[in-house]
Amino acid sequence: MPADLDAAAEDLYTGAREDFTAHRKELAKQARSAGDTRLAAEIDKLAKPTTSAWIANQLARDPSSDVGRVAALGEALRAAHANLAGAELRTLSQQRTRLVNTLLKQAGEVAQLTESVSRELEDVFTTAIADPAVARVLLAGRLTSAKDLGAGSWPAADTETDLAAALAASGAARPKRRRAGGEPDPGSDRDRAALEQKRVAAEQELEEAKAGVKEAEADRKEEERILAVAQDAVAEATERVRRLHEELDAAESAEKEARRRVGSASRSVKDAERRAGQAWRLVQNAERKLAELGE
Repeated sequence: MPADLDAAAEDLYTGAREDFTAHRKELAKQARSAGDTRLAAEIDKLAKPTTSAWIANQLARDPSSDVGRVAALGEALRAAHANLAGAELRTLSQQRTRLVNTLLKQAGEVAQLTESVSRELEDVFTTAIADPAVARVLLAGRLTSAKDLGAGSWPAADTETDLAAALAASGAARPKRRRAGGEPDPGSDRDRAALEQKRVAAEQELEEAKAGVKEAEADRKEEERILAVAQDAVAEATERVRRLHEELDAAESAEKEARRRVGSASRSVKDAERRAGQAWRLVQNAERKLAELGE
């Protein structure tokens, strides 16, 4: 019997997903048999994890994975967001993207990922970075479903708007435009924020375009390599076909010559048999004459 609900949960979420339901039923049965009906009822309520949640739980229990970096990165992002640290936010956002990609790669080593499971895992990791409560559940290996994740205190999606605002705020030391008469223009901050947001978006678009070019170039080189290999294979196969045709022609000629010799030999054998028969008859005639002379 499990000592408490925590022990039961640890046992269930550590084990194989396909054994979850049967094992949960057995643990609840053990609790009831021991007279702890409340614990049995709580065990019965433990939800079977989805495939993506199970993979995330297994990854959280792997000391060689990078799941342990989730909480620290989330704290750093929330601090940078609170301090409107634009440059730091940009750097940390890039680190978040790299960490999520790393975790997805490591998850693929736990089990084969379908497209939907990959999307759910991406949501799990991104939300865990944004929400410390989700991070604690992930690190404990107790996730049940990506759909049950709550909204975090720091946005889990693209932070481009927040980043632009932070960058705009960090430029407050710049001299504000003034209206005629020396009064500050109230629209200048909004203008700078809008321009900064456009600049950030343009930089992001440029980075994505460069990445696209790099990826396309890599794909082109790979396709050229595959084409060269295929062309070499065609040339080799063509040469083999030519040699086989030559060998076939030679074999057919040899067969015809062998058949001709077989026919000639057959005729020679028959002629020899005929001559042998004639010689044998001559022998018999000679023997008969010799016998008559002896009489």
